[in-house]
Amino acid sequence: MSNYEGEFDITKTIKIIERLKSQLLSNISGLFSNMAEGNTNDTNENIDILADIIILSYLLSDKLGVSNEALDIRLINKLRLASLQKAENAEWSKEILELSKHINKSRHI
Repeated sequence: MSNYEGEFDITKTIKIIERLKSQLLSNISGLFSNMAEGNTNDTNENIDILADIIILSYLLSDKLGVSNEALDIRLINKLRLASLQKAENAEWSKEILELSKHINKSRHI
């Protein structure tokens, strides 16, 4: 009987992953639509969508077996690497540095 329970758990996890992926794509589509329509005046809606995308990314990573801490560490490492590759990221260097400072400050690292 426990074999069936394990199969139900796998099926449930797959359904959750598919739902998270759909929500993520829907939010990205909504953000792109707002940008295409020039809805820059409604920043609250765009902020909500961006926050939802970040939340969904963390939820999806959890369902894929990646801890929040592992995702944070990878994010920080990628930002550090990007800040070291100044020639490749010249146009983004200021934003990358500011984001890195923000992430480190908010994560108390």
